[in-house]
Amino acid sequence: MRIAYWLGTQLARELIVEGLRSVDGAEVVVIEGLADLLEALPELDGLVLRNVPEAEAGQVCDVLRRPGRRLRWMHFVSAGREGFDAAGIPEDILVTGPDGALAPTVAEHAMALLLAIGRQLPACVEAGRSREWKRTMPAGVRSIEGQSLLVVGYGNIGREIAKRAAAFGARITVVTRSPRPDDLVSDVRPLGELRAALAEADSVVIAIALTETTKHLIGSAELAACKPGAHLVNVARGGIVDQRALVEALRSGHIGAAGLDVVDPEPLPSDDPLWECPNVLITGHFAGAGSAFSAKRLARSVVENAAKFVAGAGYVG
Repeated sequence: MRIAYWLGTQLARELIVEGLRSVDGAEVVVIEGLADLLEALPELDGLVLRNVPEAEAGQVCDVLRRPGRRLRWMHFVSAGREGFDAAGIPEDILVTGPDGALAPTVAEHAMALLLAIGRQLPACVEAGRSREWKRTMPAGVRSIEGQSLLVVGYGNIGREIAKRAAAFGARITVVTRSPRPDDLVSDVRPLGELRAALAEADSVVIAIALTETTKHLIGSAELAACKPGAHLVNVARGGIVDQRALVEALRSGHIGAAGLDVVDPEPLPSDDPLWECPNVLITGHFAGAGSAFSAKRLARSVVENAAKFVAGAGYVG
């Protein structure tokens, strides 16, 4: 079967390609550009890829909807695939994903952002550049120990965040679409109780998937419901937060600080007002990078699913 690896990030790229080539019965091709993929699609049986914006995903899905299509399997190495969900993947194509391969690393990044804004590290960096020794800075420092932490979304990433926050001594509440008891957390609530949960939280970490129902889940009303001075961290997708409302909340001081690995749009334009907001730490959507263990898990998920697909066993999970 002919399987293509397209537009993968550098994360685990060599491991994935090497692993795919080890699968009996798989003919593997590496495709870089969108035009090359669109040309090759009619001759492909499987495709390993990451999420792309809806406009690009739409071009891929348009080809996949044509009569005579061979492709029957798509595996995403990205945690989300909202661009393709919006474009509409044909229902008869088997879709698999990384199944939490990157979750520990993303959770680590979430904690790094939470610690950095809580311990005022961005301000420390600025003070260091001007060679200032600021003894007034501790007045605004916040500890995670004893803090009320709300995790919005409790899939693989949300649970890994809870594990790490629990080790710091936080009291953890979870808001999720599928509430179920969990020994790691103090309280699990349905998504309909989001505003009430926000009102009780010292810090909020967003780890929920972006869908039609979660777009701008954190809007002006939800930000207003937060405790004055609350901290916000987002390692999910930028579209979950209404960015205009966040800018206003940061400027007013109602949201005390934000750590954002994801924004909307990406990359964030140089003239976007978010850059000028006080107490914001922005990283360039690389929360899943930096772990050899995550890279191996990611590659293993591709190879295992490819082997099942080629063998005709399908995939359950």
